[in-house]
Amino acid sequence: MSFLSFRKLIGSILASAAFAPASPAATTDPLGIYTVKLAGKPADAPQARTYLGIQLLPDTRFVGIVSAVEGNSFQVENLGQPSVLAEAGYSFYVQVLNGLGAGFIADIVSFSDTDFVSAEALTPWMSPGNQVRIRTHPRIGDVFGNDNRFGLAAAPTSAEADNVVVWDPVNQQEKVYFYHSLHERWEERNSTGDAGNDVIRVPLGCYVVRRSAGSRWMVLSGEVSADPVLLPVRPGANVFSLPVNLSASLDQWIAGDGSHPVIAGPNANSADLLTFEEPASGNQAGPFYRRTTAGGDGWQEVGLNDASGASQRLDFLSTLVLRRHGGPGYVLATGNLEPGPVLDLPLDPEAPQLAGELPFPAAPPTGVIISVESSLDLQSWTLVTQDVSVGGGKAVFDLPAGQTRAFYRLNVTLSP
Repeated sequence: MSFLSFRKLIGSILASAAFAPASPAATTDPLGIYTVKLAGKPADAPQARTYLGIQLLPDTRFVGIVSAVEGNSFQVENLGQPSVLAEAGYSFYVQVLNGLGAGFIADIVSFSDTDFVSAEALTPWMSPGNQVRIRTHPRIGDVFGNDNRFGLAAAPTSAEADNVVVWDPVNQQEKVYFYHSLHERWEERNSTGDAGNDVIRVPLGCYVVRRSAGSRWMVLSGEVSADPVLLPVRPGANVFSLPVNLSASLDQWIAGDGSHPVIAGPNANSADLLTFEEPASGNQAGPFYRRTTAGGDGWQEVGLNDASGASQRLDFLSTLVLRRHGGPGYVLATGNLEPGPVLDLPLDPEAPQLAGELPFPAAPPTGVIISVESSLDLQSWTLVTQDVSVGGGKAVFDLPAGQTRAFYRLNVTLSP
């Protein structure tokens, strides 16, 4: 929440008090807060791996309408100078939200007084009148804490430490990060310097490799994004984070036909292969492929004469691993905030007490009460903490034990 949003929120409460003096109230926009278990190395294996979908994203910096597009630059309505968004240490991207290019994502490489300049040609994907959103890519230090807040094993080398791995689909190799125990910072393998500002480019996914025993728990938080995403698929292996889809199943998430579908074929050897890595259980769903037959296309699970797996409920934090034998292209992934069946995550007696945080940029005025509410479906809200304290620009509260996928907001009221 920006300070301007804070002022508007408090102002709306005070204004409504004149008409409903009993208990005027307002709520902040909900944020997603997920807790994830990072399993430790088992006794009979050298490491353990947990995939993390980075689908809770940094704050929206701008959302609005495109007024002009030329080559790799574009202009928007009602912003003034694009350069006002520029901020040192951050990498920005633009996402097209509607039209023929809905879901297309491109990095912004520079800001001028009139234009945003992208890393690639925009005219095939963006047109005047399209709605776009501008955000920053998540950074290693944002997700895992510049101080290694979740306690991954640190060491002087990546081979000894726990690793954060981001798959580079263009070069078909991993980028490996670790927390350096002597330098007390994130570093990239075979590189020098602080890597805390290195980005996990949307929509790429990542995974954590644990070389140490014992579970660690982490909290993922950010804006809930169900915007469509065109996944930039390259030949070979691809690892993607997916938009939030509360009805998550393969057939609800990934385009099998229409615009930007997966490559289909008569057998698994000639089609895209899709595997979903579920962080809660560590299990895989799939691999699946889109099979073409004389009667039409349909999803099929490899090795099974059964198409029902495509409609099975998935953890909506799942990471997609897509293997392609053909040429590069795009596959459409669709978000959905319509409530589906509540996700049943496994309980874990090891789970520690973790804290959630919601931004609130200034101390509330006298007489304003701040409460925390939670929801599993963004429809029904339940009180978590009444009259929570606010300090340091945030409200801090206890999260439920175990693995969770929930949404939280602040309810701001005037005391009677």
